[in-house]
Amino acid sequence: MKNKKGFTLIELLAVIVILAILLAVAIPRVTNYISGSRRDSLVTTAREFADTVEKDATKEVYELPISNNDITIVSLNLMNLQKGGSKSPFNAKWVYSNSYVAIVNVGTDIDPIYKYYVTLSDKKKYSLPLVESEKINSKQIVRNGDLTSITPICGSKEGEYKVMGKIKGLEELNPTGSWNATIYMDSSEEGC
Repeated sequence: MKNKKGFTLIELLAVIVILAILLAVAIPRVTNYISGSRRDSLVTTAREFADTVEKDATKEVYELPISNNDITIVSLNLMNLQKGGSKSPFNAKWVYSNSYVAIVNVGTDIDPIYKYYVTLSDKKKYSLPLVESEKINSKQIVRNGDLTSITPICGSKEGEYKVMGKIKGLEELNPTGSWNATIYMDSSEEGC
């Protein structure tokens, strides 16, 4: 009678094959889970940016638009955020000229109703086209997307007044395509 100590080669190969199959199934699922979590985090981040601008606008940090063809745009680099903010959930820096919150008056001059729109873009080429903050969802986030879907901005910390043409994502609000924009941005970071 022999005393067996250890495993046979076939037993070791069987264990390795089983582990390889488990990894082949687990890695894509874990990767998809992480990507989904980051997309959900980007949605939450976009809404937080809109909320921050809304709070600052009510404190009169930024001028609110008066008429229907007025727009106030605030770049992410001017927002007073409680935490984080300089990097996206995908661990990349924001592209500030393509990442901003836009405030639009959809009411009248006398009875304004403000809507907040958000667009985001980071250096890893994840982007969210300009969407109303209440309607943002993770399916709108694109990777390596066409950045021409985002209208780039340039402004000043004090708010620079510009007449802008069509702003992608807001065509239905202003069919004429001419906006009186006040843009708040620290342009020293982007080299405007």
